[in-house]
Amino acid sequence: MTRGLVRKLLPRLRARADVRRVPAHLRDDRLPVRPTAQQLRDATAAVESRQGRDADELAALLLAADRDGDPRLVAGTGQLLLRAHPRVWLMLDVAARRVWWRAPRWSAVAVRRLSLGESSPLGLTLAAFHPDGHVREAAVARLAELHDTLAVPALTLRACDWVPQVRDRARPALEHRLAEASTAMPVAALALALGERREGRWLADRIETVFREGPVELLTAALAAPDRRTRRAAHLTALAAGRLDLAQMLHAAEHDDDLPIRIRCAEAAVKTAVAAKTLGLVRPLLSSGTAAVRAEAVQLLAREGDIAPAVAALADRSPTVRAVAQTVLRRAGSEPVEHYRRLVMTALPEPGAIAGLGETGTADDAGLIPSWLDHPQPRGRAAAVRALRHLGAADPDTLSAMLTDPSGAVTRQVTIALRPWASRLDLARLRELLSANNPHHIRTAAYRLLHERDTWTRLLIDLELVADPSPWMRDLARSDIAAWLTREAATTYSTPQGGTADALTRHLYDAEDALGPDQVRLLRFHLGLKPPSTA
Repeated sequence: MTRGLVRKLLPRLRARADVRRVPAHLRDDRLPVRPTAQQLRDATAAVESRQGRDADELAALLLAADRDGDPRLVAGTGQLLLRAHPRVWLMLDVAARRVWWRAPRWSAVAVRRLSLGESSPLGLTLAAFHPDGHVREAAVARLAELHDTLAVPALTLRACDWVPQVRDRARPALEHRLAEASTAMPVAALALALGERREGRWLADRIETVFREGPVELLTAALAAPDRRTRRAAHLTALAAGRLDLAQMLHAAEHDDDLPIRIRCAEAAVKTAVAAKTLGLVRPLLSSGTAAVRAEAVQLLAREGDIAPAVAALADRSPTVRAVAQTVLRRAGSEPVEHYRRLVMTALPEPGAIAGLGETGTADDAGLIPSWLDHPQPRGRAAAVRALRHLGAADPDTLSAMLTDPSGAVTRQVTIALRPWASRLDLARLRELLSANNPHHIRTAAYRLLHERDTWTRLLIDLELVADPSPWMRDLARSDIAAWLTREAATTYSTPQGGTADALTRHLYDAEDALGPDQVRLLRFHLGLKPPSTA
């Protein structure tokens, strides 16, 4: 490869850069002074946190570090990049091309070093991001012969390059590295992230082929990789190829933090256990922390004739699992509501049992619910409110007293249940609950109900809150005003009258600093009001 590089590429590079000196006509570089290791760490962390605007800063710092040439800084920078998330490499690939244009003098020096074989691994990596395709091709040729792990991410990116000559040099260099777990893992994470690019599918397919046909040690490493995309591809490919045993499926279904992995492995584990007549091994999935896994286990066990898990799952905390359990019992000829009636009449029913009665019961069952509006668990109280609403038995007088519940989950359900009666609720009490000395969730519940009352109450409350001490309440009110002006003002054909009009006029005057004169003027126009000075 070096011989071909010398014959074809180096003359082209020397045509672009004087190998003896930097051309005097080039403008000065716009790069930082010598960066510190901490600056590089901070810039990398910023890009990893998805702040894309910082990718240019990181690229400039990397070019400056290579230009400075301090061996310790260059070596430390290389290790920093090796630990970086694939997201950093993807952003750096784009950002570095822009930053190279801001460093014409250093670009000429870097090309000269590349042509003479004097570039460091960091310099070769950055040259692989150069906007000039000949420079990228030459950098790839050098990286292909470099026994340094820093070469791997750069070669991975260039294997998806838009220039065929660059791709054709990078791809063979990666082929022999894919059989080594220490190399294949960094390649896998970045290659799978590149899979959506036009030229990126080749490498993603090669990685999946390695997972499907490669060494067991490499697959095992991929199944435990910290990168979620790598783990998902490894699990799904291995499942399709039949390379996972039941123990591996169950471990992933119970412990992996990726939901698709847990669900697919749970499905495969149950099917494998069914085929091997070892259903008892998958029963731990019934207590999984993932609702979809529990639901899958209930459903597939029921298909094998075991409906006991479905009966136990009737009171599950997840609506999805309860729905599956209810369907299983109906298919078995049993009515879930009969089970729920017995469950809610126990000393302390599970919240899921109360919710289930609301989902399957009739209006005649509503009398079993009110005693659990003071359930010791917030989930139980919320389930009781929701059940009464589903059964058409939500009493506004009873539920309005629960607007001060210490749990936000409960007040949210109470708010939903009371919305149809918003105009009948005590206005003074709702205003009292809206006061700044109440907890956030109580104020929010009161705001929602006042919002539903009528248009003029809604706008009065919004105007009162635009300068509220709570940022949440301020933003809520200002957003609602903007939404009303955008979507509803033009079709609000009535105007406020009497005391309501006077109150809105005063509040508009007070809110001008918060909303700005233009928005206040627009509100006055749609409300048919005049400024206080001419009223």
